[in-house]
Amino acid sequence: MNERRVLVLIGAGSAVFTRGLLADLISARDLGDWEIRLVDIHREPLEKAVGLANRMIAARSAEAHIRVRGSLDRRQMLPGADFVVTCVGVGGRPGWLADHEVCMQHGVFQPVGDSVMPGGISRLLRTTPVLVEIARDVVELAPDSIFFNYSNPMTANVMAMARYAGAEKVVGLCHGMHHVQHHLAAFIGKPFEETSTLYAGINHLTFIYDFRWRGADAWPLVRAKLDRELAEPPDPDDIGNIFADGTRAWHNPFSWEIFRSYGAFPAAEDRHVTEFFPQRWLEGKYYGKILGVDAFSVPEILEWGENRYQSMVAQADGREPLDETIFDRSTGEQEQLIAIIRSVITDDRQMFSCNVLNRGAVPGLPDDAALEIPGVATARGIRPVSVPDLSLPLTAILARRLSSVYLAIEAAMTGDRMLAVEAVLADGAVTDTDAAARLTDALISAQLEHLPRFR
Repeated sequence: MNERRVLVLIGAGSAVFTRGLLADLISARDLGDWEIRLVDIHREPLEKAVGLANRMIAARSAEAHIRVRGSLDRRQMLPGADFVVTCVGVGGRPGWLADHEVCMQHGVFQPVGDSVMPGGISRLLRTTPVLVEIARDVVELAPDSIFFNYSNPMTANVMAMARYAGAEKVVGLCHGMHHVQHHLAAFIGKPFEETSTLYAGINHLTFIYDFRWRGADAWPLVRAKLDRELAEPPDPDDIGNIFADGTRAWHNPFSWEIFRSYGAFPAAEDRHVTEFFPQRWLEGKYYGKILGVDAFSVPEILEWGENRYQSMVAQADGREPLDETIFDRSTGEQEQLIAIIRSVITDDRQMFSCNVLNRGAVPGLPDDAALEIPGVATARGIRPVSVPDLSLPLTAILARRLSSVYLAIEAAMTGDRMLAVEAVLADGAVTDTDAAARLTDALISAQLEHLPRFR
């Protein structure tokens, strides 16, 4: 690696992610000096991200430690990269909201819409081809870099980048598993550092089937606490609260149903997991609430995200003082990235959850499927850990969910409308062919500016 390591962040206009990453790097003096190259296709958000980064660097007198460059041209920035990170959201929050509104108009209610169900498929259609183009540039211009992706839909993006761009070493990162382990530890009142897990799944539907405290099976502690809590009447405000900490059973009632049925707890809890079982929530009805409306409200989370972004812009412009609490403790999507980079640089061989091609790690699932499994961060990159003992029922659930992903990837890369309709049908949220065709056409029409292959 270079004396000054180089990290390229593509999608830097997401100032919240950029802010968290820079705060972590500024605090990580043990990792040496860095050049951070920020890339975005839009000039104004890129300039805001660069401005915010420079204010943060100055606030910690880290000018000698970290320098920042910005560009609209990723090909100019990729050569010489040690690490490449993609954090791309095609269409941004307006596109996300449009998916949500169109789906509701067609009777489909979902609490997120970034991975599966028709909203997730719509995001896939506009995002995956862009990630494939970026991956081709990474393979060509930074072939020795370690390549991380944060963009959703994670499973589809990792699979497509490997298949269509040859980026077979790309690693998808998501903090959902990390957070859920924290929630389980808090649920039984034990320190996170004393717990461990084994798990396998696809992003946002990963099954923790082994949970231990100080090496001993912790599920009996979980079951005892669960029985006590379920004996109490639920607090309606806890159900579907997107800001709940997950430490009470009624924060995520469906996830606990899965645990009681299969002996495994799903990440990333109800807000995401409900979307993988759409047949359970006809008309979006979820424990007396409606998914995406008053349970895990999509407009609420979008408003929260926009307010955070505008605060970052104000800080970048100097209209607001810099929020220096960001340097205290990282809690964003990027929170594990610096720990992974540290483990790579030092060859410390720490274990993290990662989304990588299966390649036989989980029997019974396709080799080219992107699975969320444990991975060891080494100086030679991320090495996945085999997970041979996931139960057959859980493996079957994952195999069924992957069928729609394969169809949607093909639709995205070819612009084939009929394949997109088939992907919606295979997903299961819509079972009538005509209704699936109408919804697919409405989503394509709403996002047409981002769908050149469908014009």
